[in-house]
Amino acid sequence: MSTSFSVIAPQPRISVPTSDPFNPGYIVQPGTNLDGVVKIQDINGGSCTGSLLITGNHILTVAHCVTDKSGNPEYFSPSEYTIYFDLPSGQIAIPVSQIYIHPDWNADFNYNNDIAILELAQPAPPTANRYEIYTGFDEVGQVMQKVGYGVPATGNLGQNSYPDAVATKRTGKNRYDALGDLFNGAPYYYNHQPGKQLIYDFDNGLPQNDAFGKEFGIYDLGLGLEEVNISPGDSGGPAFIDGKIAGLTSTGFTPAAQGIDVTSSLDESFGEYASDTRVSVYADWINQIINTSVYSGNDNIIGTINDNFLYGYQGDDTIKSLEGNDNIFGGKNSDDLYGDEGNDNLYGNLGFDIIWGGLGNDLLAGGQDFDYLYGEAGNDTLTGDLGSDYLTGGIGSDLFILSLATSNLDQNLADIIEDFEPGIDKIGLTEGLTEGNLTLELSTGSFSQTVIRVTGSNQVLGIVYNLLPEQLQGSFISV
Repeated sequence: MSTSFSVIAPQPRISVPTSDPFNPGYIVQPGTNLDGVVKIQDINGGSCTGSLLITGNHILTVAHCVTDKSGNPEYFSPSEYTIYFDLPSGQIAIPVSQIYIHPDWNADFNYNNDIAILELAQPAPPTANRYEIYTGFDEVGQVMQKVGYGVPATGNLGQNSYPDAVATKRTGKNRYDALGDLFNGAPYYYNHQPGKQLIYDFDNGLPQNDAFGKEFGIYDLGLGLEEVNISPGDSGGPAFIDGKIAGLTSTGFTPAAQGIDVTSSLDESFGEYASDTRVSVYADWINQIINTSVYSGNDNIIGTINDNFLYGYQGDDTIKSLEGNDNIFGGKNSDDLYGDEGNDNLYGNLGFDIIWGGLGNDLLAGGQDFDYLYGEAGNDTLTGDLGSDYLTGGIGSDLFILSLATSNLDQNLADIIEDFEPGIDKIGLTEGLTEGNLTLELSTGSFSQTVIRVTGSNQVLGIVYNLLPEQLQGSFISV
């Protein structure tokens, strides 16, 4: 089928709406929550953009940044690619150790399945932001924030020979107007797989240059000076919705109808379309890659100064959260978990775990097996759960939870509270137990200790070192 319209092939392509591509209002400064958006550079000097995922070990980008025109890997070794983090302390470079290209990417005209993950040779700097992926399916109509290391360009002139000696990170906004399969009919006749691409146009506020409005009746004159487009080097860069990665810069193309694109050529100018890989539809693939690569062995995972969710999964892991209010999950095997600063939740789960709360008011949960829990500074809550656990609250007013569900007739399997301070700390009772249901008995050995039993059943809830029964009276609360 022929058409009288001239359709220009898509090309992988932040173009700003002002006349100055170096306008400081669009340039990203380090320390502004975008330090996890990185430059990806190959050994030949070619560059793209990517985003650091929540693992701190993986970069999310697009497949065409690491493949040739046939969709085959464009490298002999992943180490040919280097990731550059621009931080307040300066630039840090980390080589790539592994590359995962989506199996359905084939580099055809339609840019279907344009997505890849790069694994770092070492954990990212702790000050670099980590990002979650957006998993909602309500992206169309939402304003998103674009970020990338693209070449300078402006809406009126497009990409020009602007001197830009160093790749510069820029940002701005746009709005997702439609899904990519809207272009599968006339006059484009693309073959976009349903629901896998998010399309937007570059508006200048004039109806005659509103591509979606003119061609599809989807009217939106843009976001004024906030509106940006993409340019070469932005490929793989994120589009954030609610601070999560919703799209990846993939390609751009001109309208079929004449007179919409202000320059009538594909150069990132007003009136053009741009297409992002829709991240939400690839959530399962992304999670499969990041969960089986870094988390299958013995890992050293470091958080950031922000609030983190950190997972060890399998293996003997060491997880340090640094600053922020963090959630840390050790997973299987024997793990060392460090809350450091902030009010943290630390869960050992399976295996012999050693958990340090650090500063702040923390929750420490040992999980199954034998664990050591150290609250350190702050008003902490410690619960050993299954196994014989050692609970040390440290400085502060601490709550030690002794659960009826994990009690045992054998006091050798009971949790041990090592540093209880009467009048300051409390012991939490579960399943409706109160102090009236307890028997406190003195057990003497090399030192005095009080055994806490359930009256009648004789179940041992726990043992408190270096205190007499009468010193514990009035120290119990129901939780």
